[in-house]
Amino acid sequence: MNNTPSSPFHRFQGRRFIVLIAVFAVYTSWYVGPGFFGDMLRIPGHISLQEKGFYSGAEAVEILSRLDSEGRKTKFLALIFDVPYMILQALVFEAAIAFGLRHMALKNPKWNLLFILPIAFLLTDFAEDSFIALTLTTGSTVLGAIAGVMTALKFATFIPAVIVSLIMLSSGIWAWLRETKRIKTQ
Repeated sequence: MNNTPSSPFHRFQGRRFIVLIAVFAVYTSWYVGPGFFGDMLRIPGHISLQEKGFYSGAEAVEILSRLDSEGRKTKFLALIFDVPYMILQALVFEAAIAFGLRHMALKNPKWNLLFILPIAFLLTDFAEDSFIALTLTTGSTVLGAIAGVMTALKFATFIPAVIVSLIMLSSGIWAWLRETKRIKTQ
């Protein structure tokens, strides 16, 4: 069996992993604080579609139509700047899974199937943002309904990705500490 990691996400180890976490933390702090997503949350009476879980096309159009021209501009900017956020988040999930695989010495290529979860989350999150932008542009209830389905799918992929990432990270830390202790006692 091949002993080298078979996923590009194994590159995020050591300092690279720490830098990835730091960049994600800084970007998240900006984006949801003083950044565009935070700006959207501060619009009086605005309801975030992305946080609803599921919504109808008519509901999406109605909520988005409440935005004035400045609110629409901010919404578009929030959607654009969500792209680096979702990529960073998926990379953090992938790096956590890779960490667990390496330190638990899980070499069977079938374990690489776990990397599908963050990629599925990334794709559904991107599709959600795309259909929200299209709904904002066109006012189409059909596109709004598709956005609602994408939001539900995003959560259906996000939750397993978070759970698997945390389990793999925790298990990897446990295996790494156990190995470190074993080496020190020899």
